[in-house]
Amino acid sequence: MSSPITTWTSLSEDSRRHSKMAVIGIAISWTLAILMACTTTDGKTALYQQLGGAQAIETVTDRTLDRVSTDPRTKRSFDGIKMATLKKSVAAYVCKMADGPCVYEGETMANSHAKTNISGAEFDIMVSMLREELDRAGASDAAKNELLRRLAPTRRDIVKY
Repeated sequence: MSSPITTWTSLSEDSRRHSKMAVIGIAISWTLAILMACTTTDGKTALYQQLGGAQAIETVTDRTLDRVSTDPRTKRSFDGIKMATLKKSVAAYVCKMADGPCVYEGETMANSHAKTNISGAEFDIMVSMLREELDRAGASDAAKNELLRRLAPTRRDIVKY
């Protein structure tokens, strides 16, 4: 079997030029694919970017969790929870749901909330606070509504009564 270098040097100048063009074409294709992954199919900015990226999402989720974990109507659900770990996990989940580059390694919503007995009212309070924190962070109505639309199906996995 020939080495790649031997094979390359044995090619005609024309074949080498075509091979170089193919490699450049592949590199351009991959670059475009990566750039397209950061935008939606309609050419608008990706939700992750509309929300301000990972740092902004982390700020919004941290503030939301700070509020719901201390609010008398919802704080019972956070007794004994390691808030720093929860904050990182929720930020990663929201980032992922917004098509960001974050990796969520937590449990499914159903598994992580199986024994929490969260009520519909508690869930709605958290959504309301999340909405307020998104407003505070300057998220557009379109971005806020799209994120909430994506998160809405989690209700059936979280709410127990």
